[in-house]
Amino acid sequence: MQIERTLQASAPTEKVWYILAEDYANVDRWARAVQKSEPNTNVAPFSGATVGGRICTASIGDVTETIQEYDAAAHVLTYDAHAKAMPFFVRKLSGRWALTPKLDETEVKLTFEADLMPPFDWLMGWAIRRQFQTAINETLEDLKLFAETGTVHPDKSAALAA
Repeated sequence: MQIERTLQASAPTEKVWYILAEDYANVDRWARAVQKSEPNTNVAPFSGATVGGRICTASIGDVTETIQEYDAAAHVLTYDAHAKAMPFFVRKLSGRWALTPKLDETEVKLTFEADLMPPFDWLMGWAIRRQFQTAINETLEDLKLFAETGTVHPDKSAALAA
């Protein structure tokens, strides 16, 4: 299953890249779905990357992400994710961020892939797709707000204050 979303952020590409890639381990500062995030020190970083991955406490439980591609010049970051709470039939999760400068904006593309075991792919794929689509849309909304204004969603602000 593949889900791809694109949005335009009214922010410089280097600023968006900093948030997504250079400050990769601190996604908990702006994403509502992540309560806590820290560097995964068990993974060596790619050349130019500050970390090799991150460990998050998220709305779906603990998630370990490992960067698989880091290209600062092309503004591409790809990662694999493993969530402890994911059902056995989810074989692999991965995401790919790609940024494209557009005049005074940045096109942000997130491609998310989930490899589901048959027959669960067609039995439950529609429900899992909806859950992932909701999470992806929320994350993109959070990124856009943070990149454009430096502020977080009111729900995230309330969670940080608690």
